[in-house]
Amino acid sequence: MIHLYAFTFPGAGLPAVSGIGGAELDSCRIADVAAVVSEVGDDDPGGEREAVLAHGLVVEALRDATDAVVPVRFGERFAGRDELAAAVGDRVADLRERLAEVRGCVEFGVRMLAETRGATTPRAVGGAAYMHERLASVAQADAVAAELHRPLARCARASVVTPGAGHAAAYLVRDDERPDFERALAGFVAAHPEVTVVCTGPWAPYSFAEGA
Repeated sequence: MIHLYAFTFPGAGLPAVSGIGGAELDSCRIADVAAVVSEVGDDDPGGEREAVLAHGLVVEALRDATDAVVPVRFGERFAGRDELAAAVGDRVADLRERLAEVRGCVEFGVRMLAETRGATTPRAVGGAAYMHERLASVAQADAVAAELHRPLARCARASVVTPGAGHAAAYLVRDDERPDFERALAGFVAAHPEVTVVCTGPWAPYSFAEGA
């Protein structure tokens, strides 16, 4: 049985890391894309924390080793290369397009907490006044979130915003745009010391794999 980690272009070098269970990584060419795989035993549980971490480490190592990688969600396994090729065959054109879109890019995750530092619980006499106060607070938070998002989106090839309180988004950033992205983020943080912003990355472009 083989475990699938990610897709890349044929000829891309494999990182010097081990796969799940210490297995050696291999590249399986399917038309003009390459699947990065490793052998796993039939009795491998496949869901243990160590396996999940190993999968993630391989994907991140691929990001360092090649300029285009489309991660695959954990758990994709096949009886052999023929089964893998059959499953991927109809998706080659789409995978090739995704690889071209993420080439030379990394993902950054940016999250702004909904509540500002030092905020207090709103005081209101009646229910209507309380709701008006909360609506005003939400509107203010949305405005600040938009102020955070706009300059970051200008520095990114694409972005995915998660609906909900505060602001949580993933940004696909080209390597040559990283300095501008980081400056835009630092500028917002300096201008808004009252909010908490958390940035993680660079990551492989998980949020832009679109179900691969």
